[in-house]
Amino acid sequence: MAHIKIGTRASALALAQADAVAQLLRELGHTAELVPIKTCGDHVLDRPLHEIGSKGLFTEELERALLSNAVDVAVHSLKDLPTELTRGLKVVAYMLPEDRRDVMITGGSALADLRPGTVVGTSSLRRAAFIRAWRPDLEIAPIRGNLLTRLEKWQKGQVDALVLAAAGLLRMGRGHLITEYLDPERIVPSPGQGILAVEVGQHRSDLMPIAAALNDEPLQVIAQTERAVLHELGSGCQVPLGAYAAWTDADHMRVIVQAASCDGRKMLRRTVECTRADSLAVGHALGRYLKSEGALALIAEMEGG
Repeated sequence: MAHIKIGTRASALALAQADAVAQLLRELGHTAELVPIKTCGDHVLDRPLHEIGSKGLFTEELERALLSNAVDVAVHSLKDLPTELTRGLKVVAYMLPEDRRDVMITGGSALADLRPGTVVGTSSLRRAAFIRAWRPDLEIAPIRGNLLTRLEKWQKGQVDALVLAAAGLLRMGRGHLITEYLDPERIVPSPGQGILAVEVGQHRSDLMPIAAALNDEPLQVIAQTERAVLHELGSGCQVPLGAYAAWTDADHMRVIVQAASCDGRKMLRRTVECTRADSLAVGHALGRYLKSEGALALIAEMEGG
């Protein structure tokens, strides 16, 4: 049995996620310890994420620790990982899916019933764009900080409402604050949202089978299908793009993609049903469709290009 050092971001949510992975490793007979690491995205809190300029805002420091053997494995929120992994590293396990939808926290009204002018806080360009497309009469306010910090800002009245990932709230025991689960057919989640990824150095043949024992294979198919969409656009996680795959039975899935301009006025969308065998090819095809229909122009618009 092995003693495994797990690299993780230092936020309360990241630590909770990594601890869940550690518990599973212990159940398999290993010992495990968490090694918290501050990332670029954790240090820079005074600017929106898309302005900081890195596609690995929450992962680069963890990956350096993997390559130097300072940690044995790294646990990431999959949506934070760029589609092009650092050379020498591999995601070996996709695991512990939580509810993958976005949610509203308002203290009362559902999104459709919010008063015009209600201030909705989010750090996500995607959430902001999709909500503007549905409710252009709302005011979207950028709000940074970890999950608990954002909740505190809402509780103090700095914003009237929040839109967040359900997964983080549920993992932190804050599910009772959720006012509404948003329909993933309309507010399409980020590729990989709600999924944890375990990354290992390819030079660590001793750890590969240990981490692989944690893998959820049907979840891996979903994750790789969604990330294939993102890969075709050559983009990181901070773009107004959603991709959501869900099994309709043991061998068939439904895949939804959606991209929007930041103001929500331009929208691209497509839905495809496919078999497991075709899912990865469908993900790539949907990414190429978005590209052919002008999604890169929407992204360039967001980037000031």
